[in-house]
Amino acid sequence: MYKKVPIIPLAVIGIVVAAITAAQALLIDWLPPAQSEQAERTFGLLWFLFWLSAFFFVIVTSILIYAIWKWRASDDDLEDGPPTHGNTKLEIVWTAVPVIALITVAVYGYIVLERNEAVAADRVNVDVYAQQFNWTYGYPDAGIETGTLVVPVDRQVQLNLRARDVIHDFWVPQFGIKGDAVPGITHTIWINPTEEGTYPVVCAELCGVGHGVMRSEVKVVSEQEFQAFLTRSTARVKAETAAATAAAKLESAPGDEAAGKTIFEAKCSGCHAGLGTEAGGVGPQLKGTTLDTAGIRNVAKNGRGAMPGGLVSGTELADVVAYVESIK
Repeated sequence: MYKKVPIIPLAVIGIVVAAITAAQALLIDWLPPAQSEQAERTFGLLWFLFWLSAFFFVIVTSILIYAIWKWRASDDDLEDGPPTHGNTKLEIVWTAVPVIALITVAVYGYIVLERNEAVAADRVNVDVYAQQFNWTYGYPDAGIETGTLVVPVDRQVQLNLRARDVIHDFWVPQFGIKGDAVPGITHTIWINPTEEGTYPVVCAELCGVGHGVMRSEVKVVSEQEFQAFLTRSTARVKAETAAATAAAKLESAPGDEAAGKTIFEAKCSGCHAGLGTEAGGVGPQLKGTTLDTAGIRNVAKNGRGAMPGGLVSGTELADVVAYVESIK
């Protein structure tokens, strides 16, 4: 047995193994660009784990390759090797070193986790709703919803993840953070975007046949653009609400029977025979219907069965309801 460590052959083997390992790490883009504070910390931890693992990998692999080459047995050698006693110092070293490495990784990981989940006072709250197979984003402070996530740069965003059906997983690769959306549970994650741009939102949990197309976008914009987005969206919601309220008032107001007959003839007589007073058409006879006023309005507005919705609205809907009321 060797009395001295074969430094030169081990060094040569180690250099070759280290070169191959480093080339695989540096020549391939394993991680996307870090576009959030969380990603910078998380990716830093991942690279620390990789290079720490690579360090031990090179040492162990180099010794293994040298041992296989130096002490390989010939094909006709069937004898057992000489018995050897363990090396106590070596055993202490290879026990202590991994313990120190694990403690270091645990402390580093705790620091990253604590900083990634530190909550800022001026954060933006966004409710994220996952449903087969799309994402919806609500801004509770502004009372709006959108299909594209819009957030300000250099400001923390709190994402409250919720699922409406099965388990999903919200993931923006460039942000370095992902979180499960579980039915009945609100899972909160935080991001601090550092670069303006548009990034993909991916569902990272198999959620059904359409899982592969469950995609969305997050737009990171300046604070000024973000406030403008909230203002526009809030104004749009108010306008839509006002329009819906006005339309509901028109639809529920007393209609004109004669005008309703004219509208019915133009839009409904193709399916309802005798302007609704006779059977035999594609649609049912309306004379003698048991529907009350609200039921007639609901069917005329939203449709039922083969009948499509949206044929009439506003005052036209009120007039048609008045006509059907007159013949029923």
